Amino acid sequence: MATRLTKAVEEPNKSSPSTANVVTDGLELLRFIDFVWEKVSPEEVAGRFLVTSRLCQPFGVLHGGITAFISEALASMGAQLTAKTRVAGVNLIVTHLLAVPMGDEVFVKATPLRLGKRVQVWDVKFSTPVKKDASNTEPQEFTTSAVARLTLLVGLADPKERAEENNELIRAIAKKKNVQVATIVSKL
Repeated sequence: MATRLTKAVEEPNKSSPSTANVVTDGLELLRFIDFVWEKVSPEEVAGRFLVTSRLCQPFGVLHGGITAFISEALASMGAQLTAKTRVAGVNLIVTHLLAVPMGDEVFVKATPLRLGKRVQVWDVKFSTPVKKDASNTEPQEFTTSAVARLTLLVGLADPKERAEENNELIRAIAKKKNVQVATIVSKL
């Protein structure tokens, strides 16, 4: 998993029209927004990005959908590293506290609140530097611009394995009912 994650984080975006329908590592949008990774571990997943025009709503501030996507992506990644099995988000709550204008840099940190065997809960905090006078030499202060909480189910079956199980169940039901079934091909 760590090798795949490292490869996914470091590889540039290689999508093209011929690969538009191919399932990728799930990090394409993070690459699209030029997300910079700071830390990836089971205890914390963190990074930063610059709010550009392609990330803004028409009013020139960060779009809430970007915040939601990043929240789920980082928390899911952390949960996956912790659980070492497939996880899926089932509830995401995002609260925007301050508008983040175009040109600001946003720092994001996802940390676990609960790491259970079947359920994990992760908190995600979005912060922006407080603008100061250039002559000020005090340490940088940050203000929280948004917070999120993601609840995830842990230990889900791999979609391909699940699809095969379901296909076998359908075949068994059809056989029992004397219905001919064509071979079912999983597209997952």
